[in-house]
Amino acid sequence: MIADVDPGLFARRLEELFRTVPGPNGRAYSAKAIAARSTERGFRLGESYLSQLRSGKAKSPSFRTVEGIAAAFGVDVHYFLEDRAAQRTRDEIDKMRMQADTDVQLAAFRLAGLSSDSVSVVSELIKVLRQQQGLPTDPPEVTDAGLAEAQ
Repeated sequence: MIADVDPGLFARRLEELFRTVPGPNGRAYSAKAIAARSTERGFRLGESYLSQLRSGKAKSPSFRTVEGIAAAFGVDVHYFLEDRAAQRTRDEIDKMRMQADTDVQLAAFRLAGLSSDSVSVVSELIKVLRQQQGLPTDPPEVTDAGLAEAQ
């Protein structure tokens, strides 16, 4: 059992992974797929128990279970335990989602070779389109810190 972790927080973070981590096909994982991936990685996990953890009905997973879930999603186990690790994991998930989106990749590749003025024009157009669709001007990972790490 994981001590000092709010069981509601665990369920919320688990649900966040189900909502945001793309599977190999680009769609969200099912409980069945995560249970199978966890078991394949040496952490026996039943689909029904995982569903109970996800809903908050089961409140005290063992550390081994948490390790299995983290391994199945491909995230650091600390995502469930620490706020800083959770934020790093969210940032990594955002990057995975962008990498899984071939249209975003194609748009980025098309920018290669354009002058910096042309890239700036496209960048400003993207900001306008994001605002029109009710999105933040920049995705969450595009911050001063995020840009510094990427460079």
